[in-house]
Amino acid sequence: MNILFYCSEYPPFPTGGIGSVTKIVAEALVQRGYSIFVVGYYERLYNLPFYSQVNGVNIYRLHKSYCDGKIKSVIFKILYKLKLSKFIVQKEVNYTECFIADLIKKEKIDIFEITDYYYFNGRAKNLKYKKFTIPTVLRIHGCYSFIQALKGIDDFQTKKNDQCHFERCDYLSAVSQYAMNYIKENYITHFIKEVIIYNPVEDSFLNLSKSSESSNVILFIGKLTETKGCYSLLKAFNICAAINSDLELHLIGKGNIDEARFYINPEYRNRVKFLGFCSRETISGEIDKCAFACIPSYFETFGMVALEIMARGRALIYTERTSGKEIIEDGIDGFVVNPEDISQIANKINILVSNLSLRRKIEQNAYMKVQNKFTVSRIVDKMENFYMSVYEK
Repeated sequence: MNILFYCSEYPPFPTGGIGSVTKIVAEALVQRGYSIFVVGYYERLYNLPFYSQVNGVNIYRLHKSYCDGKIKSVIFKILYKLKLSKFIVQKEVNYTECFIADLIKKEKIDIFEITDYYYFNGRAKNLKYKKFTIPTVLRIHGCYSFIQALKGIDDFQTKKNDQCHFERCDYLSAVSQYAMNYIKENYITHFIKEVIIYNPVEDSFLNLSKSSESSNVILFIGKLTETKGCYSLLKAFNICAAINSDLELHLIGKGNIDEARFYINPEYRNRVKFLGFCSRETISGEIDKCAFACIPSYFETFGMVALEIMARGRALIYTERTSGKEIIEDGIDGFVVNPEDISQIANKINILVSNLSLRRKIEQNAYMKVQNKFTVSRIVDKMENFYMSVYEK
C-alpha cells in the first residue's frame, strides 16, 4: 500500500507536535513494508531541500516565494489587513494541491491523509480546495479555527475555510475523544468512518529510571504562554518555593521570557531557569534529571509531551481539561488539576515533593500505561487496521 501524508512541519523543521508524530508514524509504516510519502507547504524552508528521503520516507517540501524578503512580506501583510490576500493565498493552495494530485497519480498513492490544521486557512477568506480522487482521511490534531477560538477570536471566515477543507475528506481519524467531539459539535460531518487513534511514543523512548531522591527540579515543557499553563505554574511555584528552600523550576520552550519572569516573586527568580527551545535529545535528558513535571495547560487536543514524560518514568501534574483525563487517571498514574486553581497546583507539587513513596508508585504506573497503551507498536497496529479497512472499502 502507498500512503501519502500532508504535513507542513516535518522534522527537522523547527516545530514539534504534528511534525514529530508524523515522522514517528511514517517511519514505523516504512518498517512494515509500506511506501510512505510526505508533502507539505512551507512558509519558510530553513534551507531544507525540496525533496529528500530519510529512513525510507519520501519527503517533499513545497514553497512559493510570494512572501520572501522584507518588501514582499510587508506587502502581503498590508493586503491581508485590507482583506485582499486571497489572490496570493489561492495560488499557494492551487500550487500545493496540483502537486499533490500529480504525486497521487505518479506514485499510485492508495490513501491520502491530511491534517485538519491547514496552513492556508487563516490567510484569506473563501478559499477553494481540490477534491482528490482517492480515499482521503482527515486527521484531527487541532484545526485553525479551533486555535483561533482558544484565543477568544470568533472568526467566521476561518471556520468556513476549515469546513470546506473538511468536506472534501472521506474518513475521520482523531487523536483523542475530545478532538473528535469538538469537530462533531462545531462542524457539519459526513464521514464514512470515524475512529480515535492516539498519537504514539517511540518504543525506544521508554526508559523507566527512578527519579533521584536528591533531585529538586520541577520541569515544564511547552510554550511560555498562559494557555499552556506556564503562568499558573509560576504562580504556584511562588507558594511552594516559600516552603521548600531548595526547590527549582526549569522551563523548556519558546516564548516571552520577560513576561513569564514577571509572575515570579523576585526572591525566587534565581531558582527558575528558562532553557528555551531544546532538541529532543536534550528534552529527554532534562526529563531524566527532574524530580517530576508540571504542565497545567488550559487545553490539549492530545498531550504528546505528557506521554513522553510518563514514558521516561516521571510523575506528571497535568490538566484536567480537554483530553487530560484521557491520558492520566488522577492519583494513579499522575495528577490532574484545574489550571486556574493555583492553590490546587501548589498542593499537588507539595505532595510529590514530600511523599516519595507515592511518587515512586505514580512513576511506575505512568510508565506501564504508556508501554501498554501508547507506544508505536500498539498504535501503528490500529492505524494499519484502519488504513486496510479504508483500502478494502
